[in-house]
Amino acid sequence: MDQNFTYINEDLLAKYLLGEATLAESEQVQSWARSHPNHLKQLEDFKKILEKSKLVIDNEIDEHKALERLNVRLKKDTKVGKIAYQKVLGWVAVLTIFFSGSWFFYSNLIGNYVDVKTNGNTLTQVLPDGSTITLNKESSLSFVGGFFNKTREVKLTGEAFFEVSADKSKPFIIHVNDVEVTVVGTAFNVKGNSTGTIVVVESGIVKVNNQKDSVRLTAGEKVDAKQNQLHLAKEKNQGKLYNYYYSNELVCDATPLSELVPVLNEKFKANIVISNPAIKELPISTTFKNESLTEILKVIGETFNIKVEYGQGIVKLK
Repeated sequence: MDQNFTYINEDLLAKYLLGEATLAESEQVQSWARSHPNHLKQLEDFKKILEKSKLVIDNEIDEHKALERLNVRLKKDTKVGKIAYQKVLGWVAVLTIFFSGSWFFYSNLIGNYVDVKTNGNTLTQVLPDGSTITLNKESSLSFVGGFFNKTREVKLTGEAFFEVSADKSKPFIIHVNDVEVTVVGTAFNVKGNSTGTIVVVESGIVKVNNQKDSVRLTAGEKVDAKQNQLHLAKEKNQGKLYNYYYSNELVCDATPLSELVPVLNEKFKANIVISNPAIKELPISTTFKNESLTEILKVIGETFNIKVEYGQGIVKLK
């Protein structure tokens, strides 16, 4: 054995590299490292292993190969090297457990919380559970999930379209106004405003309930739950007006004017009113893509032979 190669306590090396050593201990390690090239190499190898054990996801890191290389080198340094290698492995095992546990708790507690808000633009985001949400303008959403939670909880203000990743063991629950929407895996739209909440199901099954009643919706059905409504009644949804804010299309399929007009007002920041009650339920079947509001109103007027009257800040359908 090289007479200049001396043993140093691995606990002391760990304290030094973790910044927990006293001044005297730090000087001892530094002096030891300077005394022989093998000491410095041992310290550098130990440092690399500690750094690769930190709470960082890096697919390029291969700790096993690093340890194999360290094993080969230390085995060349006689029994002292073997003892040092075994202690290094012990530290790596402890650090791996610690940092793996830290990452587990982070990813399942902190990492599974999302809080997003939109102003003048829409936002599409993938949640930690794999679900995708598209948030409409002037809306906000918070999500809490994770290993320790029995449910995936969402609080919504405004409007969002959900494509929920299936997980029967963890129901996906949305809280909006006084309504609770519960699903396992499906696609649907939820819109809440000052008057109530509208839920439209695109695929799958959705349960909607308030404090007084509940209803189950399937694909193509919707419910308009007014604030403090006693009975929730589902109905067939006509068209796909609900998804205009992310599809950029207004899909009408026997859709009554009374449903189309509010969407036009919202999309174009307009003030259109149906002044003739007799035309409210007239059904329209068409798809508007890139048309302007003026062009859409022209189509409506010609389709139903009704008058479109433009006034001071208001458009009347007669």
